[in-house]
Amino acid sequence: MDNFIDKYYNVETAKSVETPSWILEKILDYEKDDGTSYHAALNPNCPPEILKRILERGKNDWVSYYAARNINCPPEMLAKVLERGNDDLVSRCAARNPNCPPEMLEKVLERGNDDDVSCNAARNINCPPEILKRILERGKNDLVSCSASQNVNCPSEALAKVLGRGNDNPVSCCAAENINCPFESVLDWKIKTKRIKFEDDFEDVTIQDLTPEKDNSDLEEFKNLIM
Repeated sequence: MDNFIDKYYNVETAKSVETPSWILEKILDYEKDDGTSYHAALNPNCPPEILKRILERGKNDWVSYYAARNINCPPEMLAKVLERGNDDLVSRCAARNPNCPPEMLEKVLERGNDDDVSCNAARNINCPPEILKRILERGKNDLVSCSASQNVNCPSEALAKVLGRGNDNPVSCCAAENINCPFESVLDWKIKTKRIKFEDDFEDVTIQDLTPEKDNSDLEEFKNLIM
């Protein structure tokens, strides 16, 4: 074992993508709370069963944090972490891991909490569009709504409804920046919230007046100007 430590137990070996899984497993077998163990737990070569074993300890430590971040972490283990209902470091990573099952993300968000775990669940690429839509339909100006409105899975009609309320708040700003948000909705919202200002002679200006025709080659230039 001493020979193993001298030869392999170091950060460079633990973080290298060339390191075989058996070496990473042995590093983690020492159960040390140090940089070498952190990198071993995050290494993409770390076997799923080892990551599962780390998380099954139920500890909220840095090794568990990196194990929950690892793309190899089994979906069922991420779900088990979140089922504990804790708002801790490990749970936040589990909620953000793209391996996290959509049904578990839904369960997290159904709790109605405005915490970091819920925010990460709402940001997760696996979060179902209908759940994101449901979050935004509550009409709340909270962190979870901001996260939902930033998700690329968020339906365009849900984003448009957020802006249609005419509120100048963080949720609306996030919705306006989402690539799925309709251009006309963003423009209308910016006019209503006076982010685009006009002289008095143009008080009755409409979206149709400002939106170029679809075949106008200057459309992108126009969008960049007002966005």
